[in-house]
Amino acid sequence: MSNIYQFQTESQIYDDASLWIARLDRGLSDEETEALRHWLSLSPKHKDCLLEMAHLWDRMDSLSVLSELFDPPAAQAPVRRTFGRTGWAVAASVLLVVLAVKLLVPATLVQAPTPTPSPLQASSGTSNTLYETGIGAHSTVNLPDGTRMLLNTNTQVSVTYSEHQRLLILKKGELLVEVAHDKQRPLRVQVGDKVVEAVGTAFNVYLKDEANFDVIVTEGRVKVKALADMADSSIESPTQADRVQEFQELGRGEKLSVRESQAVAVETIGATVIHDRLSWRDGNLVFRGETLQDALDQLSRYTPENFKVVDPRISDVRIAGLYKAGDVDGLLLALKENFNIASMRSTDGVIELSLQQ
Repeated sequence: MSNIYQFQTESQIYDDASLWIARLDRGLSDEETEALRHWLSLSPKHKDCLLEMAHLWDRMDSLSVLSELFDPPAAQAPVRRTFGRTGWAVAASVLLVVLAVKLLVPATLVQAPTPTPSPLQASSGTSNTLYETGIGAHSTVNLPDGTRMLLNTNTQVSVTYSEHQRLLILKKGELLVEVAHDKQRPLRVQVGDKVVEAVGTAFNVYLKDEANFDVIVTEGRVKVKALADMADSSIESPTQADRVQEFQELGRGEKLSVRESQAVAVETIGATVIHDRLSWRDGNLVFRGETLQDALDQLSRYTPENFKVVDPRISDVRIAGLYKAGDVDGLLLALKENFNIASMRSTDGVIELSLQQ
């Protein structure tokens, strides 16, 4: 059972359309506008579905900003659709996406007690501010200097600004930082015993556990340094050159994985892979042939429920598709209908998966 199966084609179109409605509602960049034009050109169904979703959720005002792509919205005849079970499921998913953009659960802001200073914290630094999101939530935080932080599910990050640096300490979870340029005060993200440093750029950091994390650069360049080296980086010593050689520098479209404090080779990843990997920003998970266990590991980050594959016959199943983050029932239904994989919830909150008899 090693096949990769792309299922629910119609649902995929509705998922894509719902994403474009949400993006139109918050405003498109020039790059996204071109991407939407391309998507609409692929099939007449795409335009029909986009207009239908706009009528369904009363978002025709969003489409008006791209009036050159359509006939005037007011002249568009209302689209009526009879929803069966699958149709209403799609509609519910669309509603969740639109609400997710308009009503994002804000990050909890906590004035944290003064901690033991990190080697990077200057004595003139301000008091720490702690931001965190719950399981299944994600949020956007605009910092005073214009830097924007996007926090994924179950994330906790403290922020300290001083005269000489902007320090973010990622304690758990995942963080995308769009850094406002300030050459005099570099922005640093401390993660474990490493520091990701940038001046004006954008990058994503995913802390899997205390010793393992990934860095993906979407704009500009960053340097990944050892925390011990940063503490005395201003001290000239015979070993300074050796330490510099240990630094990892990443550019746009590059990924670095650190495992057990050992950096592996930097790899170049394409725009599509980056888009899929960061689809959590729109409340989604995208799978393109991952194993069932890998998919479940990702989904488990967005729900308090746990998964257990109890049947070795399904261990090689690979899946593809777009799912709402935290939509456990949607994934379980897809596994049942496409792979005959049954699920059973135990009393201790574990979902066991096996081949249906």
